[in-house]
This record gives sequence, C-alpha cells and structure tokens, in this order.
Amino acid sequence: MRLRKFAQISTSEEEEEEEMSNEHEEGEILPPEEDEDEEASLEDPKPVGKRVRFSGEGSEKKSHYKFFEFSGNRYTIEDPVLLAPETKEQKPDIVIIKDITQTIDGMVMVTGQLFYHPEDAKKKGGGNWQIRDTRELFYSTRHIEVPAKCVMHKCVVHFIPANKQLPDCREHPGFIVRQIYDAVEQKLWKITDKDHN
Repeated sequence: MRLRKFAQISTSEEEEEEEMSNEHEEGEILPPEEDEDEEASLEDPKPVGKRVRFSGEGSEKKSHYKFFEFSGNRYTIEDPVLLAPETKEQKPDIVIIKDITQTIDGMVMVTGQLFYHPEDAKKKGGGNWQIRDTRELFYSTRHIEVPAKCVMHKCVVHFIPANKQLPDCREHPGFIVRQIYDAVEQKLWKITDKDHN
C-alpha cells in the first residue's frame, strides 16, 4: 500500500533550469500513463453520503461525514481500525474513528481516539505495566488526526471490565481493553461495568 508520495522540489530557479535542460538532453518527458493516474485516484479515500456539518473558516474549512470508502472498504464513526505505522519496526496504532472530515483541498482525514500498546504507555516513576494477555491495549482520551489513507483495516476490540473473565481468543479474536490510560498523569484506571456496556 502506498501511503506517501515524495516529489523532489527545486530550491532555486537555477536548479530548475538545469534539471529541465538535462531532461531535454536525455529525451522528451513523457506524461504519466493514464492507468497509473486512474489507479491512484481509485486508491484515494472518498467521503460517502451527505455532509453532516461544516467547521472552520477559509482555508481551514472542513466538511464532516459519517462514512468514507477506501480500497473497497467502507468505514464509519465508531469503527475500531489499525493505522499503518511510519516504520516497519513500529506496531500499527489502533484507534476508534470519532470524526471523518474532508479538507477544502479534498483530503479525507480521520480523527481517532487512540489505544496504547502497554509498552508505549509511560508509567509514573518508570517501569512497565503488568498485563495479563498479549492482546491487551489501554484505552485513552487522546485523539489523533491522520490522513484516511493511513487506515489499514477494521479490527475488533473487546472492552472487558476488571471483574469479568477474559474471553477465549479462539472464540473472541481481537484486542482486549481492561484499563484506561491517563497519559498526563501516567496512570491506569480500571474499566467498570458502567463505563462500557
């Protein structure tokens, strides 16, 4: 999956003229093939349905939607999804989609409520958090905004209160959440039956 495209940008008019003269020496510049453009446009996320509302003004104006489509999949508000990591060494971030917007220049963005991997959650005073299951994540109140093309796919997240037994991973695959992480205080709070029904 292509997430980012890089283009070389000239830093001065002289460099630009030099590049253009080099291109003419080597041969004509051919336009990109139409198939490549069509493929790229098919891969771009598209908002679906009616606009729910507008926010911002001028160049900061955004349209808000309930759904978007990307790579043949439809995503909606409250879907838990994996986000492509920036490097191969990182684990994907997991978020619950809280907002879907389109900027004035057409870019579809997703605001998500972040889950923390236990090893990424700092503990006040240092050390590591104890977890009971490798599928465990910590819920948080932190929100991040990313381009919708960073969404890899949907995933399953089970919220399990501390007084309940963990589900069998064969019967209920997916991530589990038993605690809420407070990134400011660097503390964990247990999820109760009242928090998530």
